[in-house]
Amino acid sequence: MPDLAAKSNKASGAGSNKMLKKILRQLLVYLISLSIVVGTVSFTVSFVYNRYIKPVDPNDHTLIKVEVPMGSSIDDIAEILYENGLIRSTGVFKIMVDLSNKANKMQAGKYELSKSMTIDEMIDKLMTGKVSVTTVKITIREGDTLRKIAQRLESEYNLDFTQEEFLKAAKDIDDFVDDYPILKNIPKERYEQEFPLEGYLFPETYYVFADSTPKQVIRKMLAEFEYRFNDDMRDKAEALGMSIDDVVTLASVIQSEGINEEFAKISAVFHNRLKIGMKLESCATVGYALNKVIKQFNITAEDKKVESLYNTYKYSGLPIGPISSPGEDALLAALNPYEEFMDAKKPMLYFVLMDPEKGLHAFNSNYEDHIRDTNKYSKLWK
Repeated sequence: MPDLAAKSNKASGAGSNKMLKKILRQLLVYLISLSIVVGTVSFTVSFVYNRYIKPVDPNDHTLIKVEVPMGSSIDDIAEILYENGLIRSTGVFKIMVDLSNKANKMQAGKYELSKSMTIDEMIDKLMTGKVSVTTVKITIREGDTLRKIAQRLESEYNLDFTQEEFLKAAKDIDDFVDDYPILKNIPKERYEQEFPLEGYLFPETYYVFADSTPKQVIRKMLAEFEYRFNDDMRDKAEALGMSIDDVVTLASVIQSEGINEEFAKISAVFHNRLKIGMKLESCATVGYALNKVIKQFNITAEDKKVESLYNTYKYSGLPIGPISSPGEDALLAALNPYEEFMDAKKPMLYFVLMDPEKGLHAFNSNYEDHIRDTNKYSKLWK
């Protein structure tokens, strides 16, 4: 009997050891698996943090000025920060902004940030609205020439450059043409003119920083022009057989010759003249060539002789380029001349100032009637 009990105890002990080993094995497998998971998660978190979230350079506290323009989206802001080397990933920045619930709280302005800042620090900074430079409201008027724009920017607004510096920047079309596709329509021959960008600085009200450079201001105006000259206008120009530059040039002459209410009628006269090869004979183009304001009532025979590709008394067709910054109404008029004035049997070919106070004109289809009206209304010009 004792022998049987001993054998039973021995068998029982062996079974317990086997079970214990099984439990320990399972526990070890679990702990190893847990370690692998924890390690993987830890590695992944560390990798993601170091690759995408960590400050670009924790030791670099150099301040970098960045501008967040009015109306910038979160995508725009992320791109600005990335291009300035301040964040590692635009996608992660946008996710963190969304998670912070601060997407609608960031403000336009010019900020000083550094590569040592965390994304959270940058988000908080962009919420303050505390800019390092004040903004200035500037208005570019319809019909202003590039020279006039430069003069007004210096005399009327507190910007950190002179009109000479602005004009110098505006002469270099190569600095802008790659960034604004619409400028590729400007013919190479105009690169030889003093201001090849004339006509493309869109007349509008802008908010710019007081320390903006001339090129930054010019870029803002070019971007607005690119936006305003939409696909419908491009399609209309193509249908008329006009290049975009033709439209801008004609619109600038229309802008300088009349008032908004008559733009389409003046456009019809010029379209009719161009169609039959008749000179435009625009006083405004002569004025541009001479760099002074000339109207029908004060143009001289000597003025009309000025040697310039802008002089439409001397050369047929459109002037070599725009003579001012046309507004949207003038651009639309150049594309949509007044149909009633374009009757093939009786096209309107002349207009003369009829009401000096209101700027209204009398339109005629033949020279005799035009001379009659000129004699009639010229008495009012003085």
